[in-house]
Amino acid sequence: MIRRPNAKWVAPMVLTGALLAGGSAAIAAETWNDSDQEKVVGLPIARKASKEDMEARRAEMQERLEAKIESGDISQAEADDIRAKMADRKAKFEKLRGFANK
Repeated sequence: MIRRPNAKWVAPMVLTGALLAGGSAAIAAETWNDSDQEKVVGLPIARKASKEDMEARRAEMQERLEAKIESGDISQAEADDIRAKMADRKAKFEKLRGFANK
């Protein structure tokens, strides 16, 4: 014997579902559509760094390594190891970049 749901439970369940759905939609609409304020949203857009930017970053890294060597934080061998790792990363990146452009 299959029991049917009582009719007295159908209306509250439907009403609860409608309230939850409506409330969620209202909250979502408020968060995404704030028409009172004309605010520009700054999305992070990746751009290719220019050669000058890359050279400046490389020079800054070399200066920081030299400063750490002079202060005694790292040895010359450690700095050489860091430079070798950076060169290795650059070579791998260039290899992947060349592969992607073909």
